[in-house]
Amino acid sequence: MKSSFKLLLEIAVVISLFSSITQAFCVYNRLEGDGPSFLVYNVIEDFGRAFKKEIAQGGKECCPYDNGDCVIGRQRDYPLSLYIKFGFDRMAPREIKRLYTIQCEGGAGISVTGSNFDNIGYTCFKANGDVTQERLRDWVTA
Repeated sequence: MKSSFKLLLEIAVVISLFSSITQAFCVYNRLEGDGPSFLVYNVIEDFGRAFKKEIAQGGKECCPYDNGDCVIGRQRDYPLSLYIKFGFDRMAPREIKRLYTIQCEGGAGISVTGSNFDNIGYTCFKANGDVTQERLRDWVTA
């Protein structure tokens, strides 16, 4: 019973990801644990106008790929770099000094998973149907 529910949940997530990626990139918080959240923002020069969102557990935020504040190249397949800071155990992500980088593309769905700093990763569901998965191991001090 538990495994069939998990399968249905995963199918719903994939359908949700693909329905959202037609006009925007979306970042989904699929972290596990006690209230984990993250702060995610664009790697662009004009930081004041950049996509910058704190996403609570189970939440998502989207930004249209044809908006230059979201995707510099304004195209679905344009490379997208996002910085991300995690807050586990109800800590605010802004207080955490570890800064990670996610690489995907402008029209993608990005699902962030994990339960602590030792097992975080993301899946990039690209607009062309390709799927890539990465573990986030390397970080810099922010």
